[in-house]
Amino acid sequence: MAKINLLPRKEFEITISDGSVVRGQYGTWALKRFCDKLGYSLKDAGAHLQDPSLDEVVQYVLSAVEYPYAKKGDKCPYNDVDVCDWIDQVGGIQSAEFSKLFAHSADEDNSQEKKTEDNPLS
Repeated sequence: MAKINLLPRKEFEITISDGSVVRGQYGTWALKRFCDKLGYSLKDAGAHLQDPSLDEVVQYVLSAVEYPYAKKGDKCPYNDVDVCDWIDQVGGIQSAEFSKLFAHSADEDNSQEKKTEDNPLS
């Protein structure tokens, strides 16, 4: 069984069944990577992440995991198959543990942002 550790600044760690630790961070780069992979505009991404498909969930988590590697100029050793395995290890896509990880991408203060014309995700 994997364990999720949520950290400040939308960072997280997943300790997987073999004891290794996978690190990731949600943020602007992860969102950009997600948009690039799926061909979404920023507004489209916001809409899709409100009611995501399984592939969108997997790609968004993978984008967050790719961030620390990209920042160092390294190739990420993980892929969508790995992410699906981690999801299974924490109890599945509907589990409370995974829900916490996915929700961790929201704003730090966890408040509902006021939707305005200035917010491209509105």
